[in-house]
Amino acid sequence: MHWPRWRRLPLRLSFSIAALCAAGSAGADEIRLANGDRITGRIVSKAGNDLVIDTDYAGRLTLRWDQVAALRTDDALTVMTRNGELSQDARLDSRNDDSMDVDSATGSRNVRPEDIAFINPTPEQSGQGATYRGHANVSAALVRGNSENERVYGDAAFNARARDYAWGLGLKVDRREERGIRTAQQWLVDGNYDRFIDDRHFLYARSSLEQDRFKDIRLRSTAGAGYGWQLYDDDRTRLSLRTGLDYVTLDRRVGMDEDYPALGWGVRASRKVFARGAELFHDQDGFLSLSDPDFLTIRTRSGVRLPIAGGMTASAQINADWERTPAPGRKSTDTTLQLGLGYAW
Repeated sequence: MHWPRWRRLPLRLSFSIAALCAAGSAGADEIRLANGDRITGRIVSKAGNDLVIDTDYAGRLTLRWDQVAALRTDDALTVMTRNGELSQDARLDSRNDDSMDVDSATGSRNVRPEDIAFINPTPEQSGQGATYRGHANVSAALVRGNSENERVYGDAAFNARARDYAWGLGLKVDRREERGIRTAQQWLVDGNYDRFIDDRHFLYARSSLEQDRFKDIRLRSTAGAGYGWQLYDDDRTRLSLRTGLDYVTLDRRVGMDEDYPALGWGVRASRKVFARGAELFHDQDGFLSLSDPDFLTIRTRSGVRLPIAGGMTASAQINADWERTPAPGRKSTDTTLQLGLGYAW
């Protein structure tokens, strides 16, 4: 049969598109699910029961590892088994539904899918280093004219997480002035060190130094230790709780100084939501005197951090500090709403 030239064009175009699609899929990792579906893309990581894969047609997908019936990888990966063995520059190929071949420069071996703990593990997961995270936010205003106001607020945090330990440092500064009169002047520095017993439990030590002129705090220091729980710790959700004993020393400018042992606790929570990766967060630290329950202090910081581009972020947060027994003439609660720009890494 001879097709008219004008009718051959759609047919040729179809063959061209098919050839391009085949070329695009060549070299991609291929995954077959238990229900028979096949997915092609690039495997990013595997941890727990989550297999993360980047695709050209649906973006980043998270699949259940226990639903993966077979897979074949084209790009070199790092594979870590449950017994801690690492295979660098490895490729995976399912021999059957019960086992996988791990081929690397050091040789080939056969493993069961359930024995693969991580694919492309982070330094903390592999135990060969630490993962560092941090952020810095700044909010400032300078007004001149019929009114004169100055305001500078900044906070920063730096955290490290390894397999066996974690540590963090934090800083908060707030300074405000209206018509030449200082209306706020405070700073807070805190730090912690966590030593993990296993994946979910840790012992910790922490301390903080705080100054707030308008709360009549020349210097408040805390130091303590206790027990903690790491309930969630992945790319989307982090939640840790801790409780223990602290010792609080308070040096006031005018009022009476105080020092006492306290029941201490802390909460660190964050959750990434929506497609753009907005992050909700909430931090809380509390200190309840064991000798006098009237001495109770709670510090919280809650808000949202939205990525803009290249690590730049926009943030909105509420800082709330509460004291059950403030200095004479002072209020129990200080609340500050902050809108600013920052950088996260």
